[in-house]
Amino acid sequence: MKKNLSYLLAIVGAFTLYSCETEIKTNAEYKDITVIYGLLNPNESNHYIKITKAFLGEGNANDLANNSANFNYADGELDVRIDEYNANSTFVRSFSLSRTVNEIPKDDGVFSNTDNVLYKFVEPSLKKDYSYKLNIVNKTLGKEITSETKIANDPSLTNLNQITKLKLVNSSGSYLNHDFNIRTGANSGKVKVNLIFSYANHFTDTAIQPEVKTVKISLGEQKTTTTEGGDILVFTLNGANFFSALTNSISASVPNLNYRRINNCVLEVISAGVDLATYISVNEPSTSITQNKPEFTNLTNALGVFSSRNIKNIYTASSGFNATNPSTENLNGFDNDGQTNFDNDTKEKILTMGLNFCDPFNTSTYAPRCVDVISNWNTFNP
Repeated sequence: MKKNLSYLLAIVGAFTLYSCETEIKTNAEYKDITVIYGLLNPNESNHYIKITKAFLGEGNANDLANNSANFNYADGELDVRIDEYNANSTFVRSFSLSRTVNEIPKDDGVFSNTDNVLYKFVEPSLKKDYSYKLNIVNKTLGKEITSETKIANDPSLTNLNQITKLKLVNSSGSYLNHDFNIRTGANSGKVKVNLIFSYANHFTDTAIQPEVKTVKISLGEQKTTTTEGGDILVFTLNGANFFSALTNSISASVPNLNYRRINNCVLEVISAGVDLATYISVNEPSTSITQNKPEFTNLTNALGVFSSRNIKNIYTASSGFNATNPSTENLNGFDNDGQTNFDNDTKEKILTMGLNFCDPFNTSTYAPRCVDVISNWNTFNP
């Protein structure tokens, strides 16, 4: 498969001036250029491929971009499928992708968001040792586009105890660092790690439902040294940065706020497929004085990237904890027993930050008073 293709990201008009002509041709002859972005995630059931086309026309480019018909293919114009092959390269089955409109809202930007067209198939169990081949046929032009990817396998912690009790401050108040040793999965080119701190706002008006909120703290990203998996990458959570993130992200004053409850935290590990990692690296800002950058696509007859992305949440859960989506987690993190995956000194620090964690006024039977928790760890943390 040809990986490095030279291409134009924009079509530049070529024009010639003639001595007896006043009209200038500013646009070259139009050529169909397909742009594709598709990332298969083995931990999801709904899979989407974004397929658009470059456009060319007279007038203001922003006005042209505001018309979705200029960059979306018409309904029925494309035949899109993904073929699954096992580890022995034997064909297993095909998925026919359907054209969806506005099933997922598009973010605001230069391009029109009135019609967000995505091509979708549903499969809850993509095989991590299989290959998936994309095949697109433009039935109007007779053009075929192909690509292939393997699925980035699950990463893991070398020891789950690293997420059981996070100790980010000691009893004397000094901040500590905490390392997470991530073992990479096969077919991964880059790994990014976030810590997601979850908490719930409780309100004085009991008619208002508790509001679950999260704070995401980046621990950075690293490239893998092998695509076979088994790399050990160390990501460090800085204690001072953790508490600063809470202070900067959580408002001390919220209307009708009674108290906040600490929930368990989640380690979010995002593994980029090999081609996705290459695509990201190629498109990073250039550090060269010449600003010359290589160009990359892993699609034939198209631009973009078709690869995989594995989003894995690693956690130690209390009963009912929803680690798949921490924002919808229940409230069993810091309950009457005070149990979370922070150690006692770290919890005590969180409770004394002036952010109304736990129940400072003892108005609820479901959360302990902060002073009781701090002074009676043996009671609330047996």
